Amino acid sequence: MLSSPFKDGVVVLLILLLFFGSSRLPALSRALGASVKEFKGGITDGVKDDESNHELTGTKSGEHAGSESKIS
Repeated sequence: MLSSPFKDGVVVLLILLLFFGSSRLPALSRALGASVKEFKGGITDGVKDDESNHELTGTKSGEHAGSESKIS
């Protein structure tokens, strides 16, 4: 697109400013930040849940309790 990442960022910000206006950009930024924070929290909780399931079932990562592969 352009020659430097800084210029690309400025162009993106100007386009956002034109689409949403200066009054809505702070609210959109807060909503985006909250979404990213919630997503990261969900990922962390999912990893913790997986680890606790492995501790309860006695399986290691990559193994599934009660699932043995049988080839006929």
